[in-house]
Amino acid sequence: MITVYNVFTDEKDVWTQDYKFARKLYNYWKKSRGAARLYKEVYENEEAMLNDEMLEEDCLLFFGPFPL
Repeated sequence: MITVYNVFTDEKDVWTQDYKFARKLYNYWKKSRGAARLYKEVYENEEAMLNDEMLEEDCLLFFGPFPL
């Protein structure tokens, strides 16, 4: 299983396996841009990840209006 964290805001999107980095980026964008989302995505393996075949997707944190 591969866990990836997706952090996004207006016109910016980052994926990382490092939760601490994802959380820091989320907090930064929350303060600087007024909107941010942090999602956890789970994939069976690398091939599934490359094909965007998620087993699980959860919104962990959100702030402000949904980013564009």
